[in-house]
Amino acid sequence: MLTLIKKHLPQPIKRALAVTYQRTIAQWKKRRLFLRMQKKHQALLAQIKGKERIRVVFLAIHKSVWKVDPVFQKMLADPFFDPIILVCPYTAYGEERMWEDMRECLAYFNEKDYPTHSTYNLAEQRWIKLKELTPDIVFFTNPHNLTRKEYYEDAYLNYLSCYVPYHHEVGSYGGNVGQYNQDFHNAVWLIFASHNASYKLFKMTAQSKAENVRVTGYPAMEELLKIRDKKIQKKVWKNDDSRLKAIWAPHHTINDPVLPYSNFIEYAYKFKELAEEYKNKIIWCFKPHPILKSKLYNHPDWGREKTDEFYLFWERSEFSQISEGEYFDLFATSDFMIHDSGSFLAEYLYLEKPVMYLLSGANNEKYYSDFGIEALKSCDVGYKFSDVIEFIDRLISGRRFIKKEHVEFMSKEINPYFSQLPSDKIIDAILRGFK
Repeated sequence: MLTLIKKHLPQPIKRALAVTYQRTIAQWKKRRLFLRMQKKHQALLAQIKGKERIRVVFLAIHKSVWKVDPVFQKMLADPFFDPIILVCPYTAYGEERMWEDMRECLAYFNEKDYPTHSTYNLAEQRWIKLKELTPDIVFFTNPHNLTRKEYYEDAYLNYLSCYVPYHHEVGSYGGNVGQYNQDFHNAVWLIFASHNASYKLFKMTAQSKAENVRVTGYPAMEELLKIRDKKIQKKVWKNDDSRLKAIWAPHHTINDPVLPYSNFIEYAYKFKELAEEYKNKIIWCFKPHPILKSKLYNHPDWGREKTDEFYLFWERSEFSQISEGEYFDLFATSDFMIHDSGSFLAEYLYLEKPVMYLLSGANNEKYYSDFGIEALKSCDVGYKFSDVIEFIDRLISGRRFIKKEHVEFMSKEINPYFSQLPSDKIIDAILRGFK
């Protein structure tokens, strides 16, 4: 009877009831989940106490969002930890993309010579169970349900679970549920936030009230700072001549009403024309978000053929290239960046180089945390494509200054978190949990 009533309710009433449910019953369930998991964590800690070595399984989906390398390396060097990587399937865009991502991810970690396992046992043609790896701790690199249940919900509900955000936590949108108040955030043992603004959002939004959150700074940036300060970078540009080195990094949120960051559909071919026009003065690197290609394949005005042709232009032109993997050496050896990304909004600022952030027509600057707003103020902001051209012409003429807000951002919002390395704080927090 209840199902029948629901079926015939008008849509406005259904939406109103859904909102009421999310604000009341759903929140109560998440708080109850948090309290239940707190007790479970204590029981799991009691089981681990006294062990001479702790097995830590890092769940990895995309190589491009592997943000915990310093933590993993330090665990490798510490005899108390036995860290391994488990490459998980990305199930959001079909099997072809899933197997491609898994192959790339496995190759990435094998090249680093890290102890790495695939979730798929090819010899037995089956998905392995997490318990086969006997984890004491499971480390998540993404909070979203993008993979199989046994490597997501079954994992965080049954093991001591840790999470370092895959981004620099610049956003605030959709009621902050996706990044701060999913069941995941309330169930995991420890979350390592990159700054105090993020901690405050957890405290205001999550039903854990941030009791499982520790502010550590962003460990992913340790390697970038090392590259910046030592000034020793790999050669990543196809042409290393006197031309300026520019990065264009478009986000994946095309036609996204919840998070309207992307300008790609509007500006894609304008950037192509721009690259051709300035080919004697600028070498470009197209640095798309890893999910953008799959979204373009499914877009009614793009599709596979048009998307592949566009990507090949950047890859094959003498004055351009494409980067879809690690990017710290790319950042460090560039002269400037233009983008509409999320995490890059803060990350590129670490290099104290000129950067333009493109605001889409639907982006009214209300999609950022307090930290993200300060990062945005540090950038030259582009509201239309003529702003891009003006920005580039300024840099070509030699006026390559950064804004005073950029300098202040580094002093107030970044440097204080690196008096002790974030990776050291993370490991210290884990060790304190065992005491």
